[in-house]
Amino acid sequence: MNYYKYDLTKDESSTIFNFVSVGIKGSFRKVVAYTPTKNPSIYNLCFGNLKYAPSIKKYIIDDQVINDNGDIRIVLATVAQTVYEFTKTNPEIAVFFKGSDVRRTNTYKRVIMLNLEELSETFDIFGARIIDNEQIIDEPFDYTKDFDGFLIKRKKIWNV
Repeated sequence: MNYYKYDLTKDESSTIFNFVSVGIKGSFRKVVAYTPTKNPSIYNLCFGNLKYAPSIKKYIIDDQVINDNGDIRIVLATVAQTVYEFTKTNPEIAVFFKGSDVRRTNTYKRVIMLNLEELSETFDIFGARIIDNEQIIDEPFDYTKDFDGFLIKRKKIWNV
């Protein structure tokens, strides 16, 4: 996506990414994590603020928080950059993502639609439905439809 992006740090396996959102309300440490689902060829993208949870004595990703920091385009472009990097390292794995609520899922749908031409150069993009036993079913992306989330997979490059 052709927007300014924050600098990223990542772990060796390209499954955990960190960056800092800097805006009108301050600085917030953000984390993007890719974790396997029940289907080993699909990983879940989890994104939010890094937060210490004293009750369990560990850090968690808070995907419910609303920072309203005035940098949503930069944040989403940075998260998209992690998808590019994760799938470059793991081209056989599809990425599933959804918002923590319907409003956020619809925001992601708008971002996909606004950047569909560019994203489609690298990825196959699908709408996703979650059915029994958390199984993820994909169907062609259609901006006019509501989905439970989205599934993207890096396109295969064929050597001729």
